[in-house]
Amino acid sequence: MKNKTLNILYIVIFISMLLALFVCMPFSHSDMSVEKREAAALPKAVSEDGTLNLSYFDELDDYMSDNFAFRQELATADALMKAKVFKTSGNEKAVVGKNDWLYFTGSMNDYLGREILNKRQINAAAKVLKIMQTDSENKGRKFIFVCAPNKNSLYPENMPSRYLKSEDAGNYELLKAAMEEEGVNTVDLHEAFKADKRVMYYKWDSHWDNEGAAFAVDKILAALDKEHYDYESEPYTIEESHRGDIMNLIYPSLDAMDEEVVYEKQHEYKYLNPVESVEDILIFTQAEGKEGSVLMFRDSFGNATLPYIADEYGRGIFSKGVPYNFSYAASGKSDTVIVEIVERNIPWLIEYVPYMEAPETEINAEIIKAEDAETSLNTEDKGADNVYYGTLDKFYTDDNAEVIMKVTLPDGEEKFYEAFPSSYTEVSSPDEAQYSYGIYINKNLTPAGSRLEVIAVKDGVYYSVAELDL
Repeated sequence: MKNKTLNILYIVIFISMLLALFVCMPFSHSDMSVEKREAAALPKAVSEDGTLNLSYFDELDDYMSDNFAFRQELATADALMKAKVFKTSGNEKAVVGKNDWLYFTGSMNDYLGREILNKRQINAAAKVLKIMQTDSENKGRKFIFVCAPNKNSLYPENMPSRYLKSEDAGNYELLKAAMEEEGVNTVDLHEAFKADKRVMYYKWDSHWDNEGAAFAVDKILAALDKEHYDYESEPYTIEESHRGDIMNLIYPSLDAMDEEVVYEKQHEYKYLNPVESVEDILIFTQAEGKEGSVLMFRDSFGNATLPYIADEYGRGIFSKGVPYNFSYAASGKSDTVIVEIVERNIPWLIEYVPYMEAPETEINAEIIKAEDAETSLNTEDKGADNVYYGTLDKFYTDDNAEVIMKVTLPDGEEKFYEAFPSSYTEVSSPDEAQYSYGIYINKNLTPAGSRLEVIAVKDGVYYSVAELDL
């Protein structure tokens, strides 16, 4: 009888605990801002148009998962137990390292040497950068590409021992070599950070701190021969004031802050458009008394560098949007273009065709007609431009990844333009993008009666693999 009573008591307690998670929902609200998203809303069984919401139960499940009482507290308790007892992460996007360090799972492929881009993909990424540089320089602008190192590429000593760092060349090392062959202007932040003994990344965040951002900007602007303020001797204090992005993921309710370097020098730039934070997609800045105008394409690593770069240019445009939109350079009369991307996002370079009118080039060789080539050639109207895109026949291209668009005008004149060896349509992986191409050409350069031909290159031989009459 006693055992039966205890069993019933356990069941009552268990069910009561489960019910409490839902009964207390009105009195407990999760701060979803730490997860950088909004909580799922309570769905309606009937849609606004009067039809039955067939996704009601799926949406209800999402709502309950996001809004049950003490959600973040329980998630934090679970993650702390797993981290302290089992040395594992309670979130698939986070890696719990030694000495309480946290790393972003998105960098693990680079660390372990998995899913490394093949030779064609690497060459395609380098050519994308080269075409952007060629267009910039043709218009009188300086260009530089910057790759921010993954945190575990610089500080692997606090990674869990069960993960063995690959000794083979990764995406950055391969891209660096390809950029050297293409003549892409860049600055090697990997070597610069490794040569410095300071730790300039956050413990509980995937990014560099203010000291790291100032250090990176110094190397970038020095490479651009841009006079700028040197923060190396600037006085600073250390404050526990930064909420780490990985800390938010794994311990959403834990009140803990990363150490931040706070310089005495105040930033002097101002925003020219309404800005909520440096996370905004498009930011315009002005710095009184400073010369030059910069366009910077950036990812999250550009958040911390923005203030230091904005301080040094009279006008700045900072874009987090992809594809890269080079029309901003013309509208902002930019004399400098900076492209920044973190190491783990290198594959993005071949997954998006930049919005940029293609630079003209030359072919001084015979072009062979490939009658059996299975290459697609599609087009879309983009206002003043047309975009032409498709997928190359693998047989008529090689690892060099060169693609050219030939335009034969109605009077017989021939023009050649460099196409991006990247994807215009949405893809889910670099493998899907590796034989893609895309190019924007101003409509004035392709009047009615013109003929377009896609030129692919294999072993130094030029093949016409698709054509379109306008």
